[in-house]
Amino acid sequence: MSCPNSKFKIQNFKLQWNLWLFTSLLIPLLIFVSFTLYAQITQPARYEHGRQGSDPDFSIISMGEKGIALVRDTEKFEKNKKKWEVIFLDTALKESWSAQLEMEQQMNIFGYDYRDGNIYLLFEEPNANGREINLTEILFAERTVAYHRFKPEANIRFTHFSVLKNKAIFGGYINTEPTLLMYDFHAENAKVVPSIFQKKVELMDVRSNSNDTFNALLVERSGPNKKIVVRTYDAEGVMLVDDVIPIEEGKSVIEAMTSSLIRDELVIIGTWTFGINKQATGIFTIVVDPFTDQPVNYYDLTELDHFLDYLRPKKVARIKSRALRRKKEGKPSEFRSFLSAVKIEETKEGFGFLLEDYDPAGYYNPRMGYPYSRYGNYPTYYSPYGYSPAAMPMYYNSPYGNSPSSFSYDSRTVTHASLLFFDAHGKLTGDHSLKFESIYQGTKEQVVDFISVNHRIAMACKNDKEIIIQVSEPDGTIALEEKVKPELKTPTATIHSESNGNSSIRAWYDRYFYVYGYHTVKDNGGRTSRDVFYVNKIKL
Repeated sequence: MSCPNSKFKIQNFKLQWNLWLFTSLLIPLLIFVSFTLYAQITQPARYEHGRQGSDPDFSIISMGEKGIALVRDTEKFEKNKKKWEVIFLDTALKESWSAQLEMEQQMNIFGYDYRDGNIYLLFEEPNANGREINLTEILFAERTVAYHRFKPEANIRFTHFSVLKNKAIFGGYINTEPTLLMYDFHAENAKVVPSIFQKKVELMDVRSNSNDTFNALLVERSGPNKKIVVRTYDAEGVMLVDDVIPIEEGKSVIEAMTSSLIRDELVIIGTWTFGINKQATGIFTIVVDPFTDQPVNYYDLTELDHFLDYLRPKKVARIKSRALRRKKEGKPSEFRSFLSAVKIEETKEGFGFLLEDYDPAGYYNPRMGYPYSRYGNYPTYYSPYGYSPAAMPMYYNSPYGNSPSSFSYDSRTVTHASLLFFDAHGKLTGDHSLKFESIYQGTKEQVVDFISVNHRIAMACKNDKEIIIQVSEPDGTIALEEKVKPELKTPTATIHSESNGNSSIRAWYDRYFYVYGYHTVKDNGGRTSRDVFYVNKIKL
């Protein structure tokens, strides 16, 4: 004879079990669905421009929330002048304005900058004594173009270019001595900025700040007491800050750059090594304070949580264990890597620093298990002190940056990217890593970019036909990895082939990237085809 009370307990237990089972399955599903909805990747807009096989490539200049500017040589001539084309796209990738520029035939574009809604294009006569400079100012709101022509009195080999309000700043060398040149748009004249730049000092960075000042960053590469020197000038070229920071004995700076005073703190971030090695051992940061002795924060690459994520876990464990053992023995780390500093991003919490790891087409060292190679020559950058990737920055206002008209660097293969975050004191707070199939490059160009979305970090790159997007938590844990292809305007069209040259992805504004490149599109079920340059808007 069964007990009614016992049946009730069994039924109640089954109900509770089913409820628990349903809840345990539903909650992860809801979390997955909500994150999937949160992390949707869409392509809400696309721009296409027809292309003939011999057409020159476009230079792409981000204008943030004002859109994008496209610049190229049309290879058309009129009255002994070469025609250049500038096309402006709004954030919906619709053409809002276009302009035709007339330039002397021998001139090529060597750099560009964007400031206060205007585009500045730097044209120069290559390899000519007493060469003429044409600084073209495109006033977007007024829909006008102004040409500023001048010949530098001194024979300066330019390496850096940046624009202040009504002023343009050029950095470079006279023989082996770093020099700054300032051009005044209103007075239409150029003058050398008074400075005491010594010989055997390398100009690492020239960068305009958000408050209409600019920084010049220099590094001593030789001698027993090597130093980093940062100087800040006002818009008239008057020196406001002159800070000298000693480099720790035995260490050398490979490359470095400054922030741009969006935050109150001015920070220097770069890569360092032991001795004269060209491979980086680690990262360093300095918060500039000319009134006190500020510490230099040095970090080994093996101290980072995610820098080695591109390697197998067992190899990572061996590298970190060996580095820790050598550190306890008072010996330097043996792990080194070729790194390119891409950019400093100023955030509410501090600073982000983006790096790319590459192999300069050398040989593989089986003993160490990571790329180790000799160094190629980079002929587009002039330095009296030899190889220096720091003076070839990849941000948009580099005179030898990602302009397709520039001379070529040696080839390289980018293997992965690392993103580090520092607080207002330059202390490391976390790092992220993006790995991908190696990307071969014939020139030194930025491969990876990132944006911050609701405290998560989205890193992205373009590899062949695929856009690779990775979203990670603040601690570097990967929350989403996705590969998508550039979407076409019609669902019946297909991509027949994709060009690997001059194709990449960049952070744009807010939660948007833009991706650009060249491919052949087939329409009408493959019956017709056309070659196009394209820009796609990517939304997270």
